[in-house]
Amino acid sequence: MPERSTIRSEHQVRRTHRLAPDQAGQTTAEYALLTGAIALLVAAVTAWATSTGKIGRLLDAVFNYLTKAIS
Repeated sequence: MPERSTIRSEHQVRRTHRLAPDQAGQTTAEYALLTGAIALLVAAVTAWATSTGKIGRLLDAVFNYLTKAIS
């Protein structure tokens, strides 16, 4: 007789395979929404950082540090 955990995992695999085709479109939509939200967040942060000059100051600080470390 198979172990109880083996029976349970086989049942879970069969259940997952039954649900997978119905949820394929939903998963794609969720990934699309998540990707869109991340893109909006990146655009907002980039716009903010560009308008405040923070990126330029950050890069200046990094290059100055590297230049001092090398010489």
